[in-house]
Amino acid sequence: MTTFGRVAVTVAVAAVLVGVTALVAHLLDVPEATSNLPAPSVTVETPSTTEELGPPPQPPAEPKPPDAAKPPVPAETQPPDAAKPPALAAGDEQQTDSAGAGAQAADEGLAMVRDRPVAAQKRLSQAVRAGVVGLKAAEVREAIKNLADKLQLSSRRHPDDTYSKGYHVASGDTLTSIGERHCIPYELVMKVNRLSTTSIVAGQTLKVIQGPIHIEILKGRKELRVWLGDVCLRTYLVGIGAADSTPDGVFIVKSKVQNPPYQPQHKPKSEFRAAGAPDNPLGTRWIDIGNHYGIHGTIEPDSVGRSVSEGCIRLHNKDVEELYDMVVIGATKVTIRP
Repeated sequence: MTTFGRVAVTVAVAAVLVGVTALVAHLLDVPEATSNLPAPSVTVETPSTTEELGPPPQPPAEPKPPDAAKPPVPAETQPPDAAKPPALAAGDEQQTDSAGAGAQAADEGLAMVRDRPVAAQKRLSQAVRAGVVGLKAAEVREAIKNLADKLQLSSRRHPDDTYSKGYHVASGDTLTSIGERHCIPYELVMKVNRLSTTSIVAGQTLKVIQGPIHIEILKGRKELRVWLGDVCLRTYLVGIGAADSTPDGVFIVKSKVQNPPYQPQHKPKSEFRAAGAPDNPLGTRWIDIGNHYGIHGTIEPDSVGRSVSEGCIRLHNKDVEELYDMVVIGATKVTIRP
């Protein structure tokens, strides 16, 4: 650069400095209230502004109960159990299931009575065990009785009945010995074969049942059931002990007496009644099951079906007389349930 150029640049710079100095001096002389100049734009290193964050956070809404705002499920998409009734208690459900099974077995058994009596007897026995109730129970009870009279308790043997068979009398046999051999009382041998006396002869054929016969008593139903294996021969209405005095459990027939005398425990001798006395409360038969408990008849037929005794089981006289001829001392079990 020439000397002339250097001088020109120096002059220009000096002029600029003089102008800036004059401008600053002028600004300092202007009052603050009259300044209309915009503030300079300044960039400051600070967190993001409120405008950048949006509205301030709001407190959480009140919690709602589960599914409070859940829209209803359309009918076509309802879950399978949406219309299911409330569940039954365990005991009620079991009773309902049993009653249903009993009714079904009863219907099937009753439909087979004429053409398939053996199968009908087994099916109706299942209905009895399931606890068929109502009018159907009375129909089943009558059918059970008729089938037993035909298959087991008549002199004619049905070829499909596995509970009875023919027996050829040998020399030296008696009705008692034949009964003991098959675990049935001699009275039942006589009844089945329509014998009017105990006389039998060698070579004679008798029908016998394969015993023993057992007894089941359901206190809640006031019902006595007679079982031969898995078939029911009879059901009887019974009276039971007042205040639940009839014990639960399994007992064995210990003895049995026709026209029993009556002398209650812990009562004066004046309460004694002779055998066959018209006011003897034991009726015509006594089947001893131990501990002073027994199954017996009654002179108060209206008491059958009620809880009135001192713990014994009472039946109508005609029923206890029939039962008496079926049970075996030392072999027949008596199961008493609630």
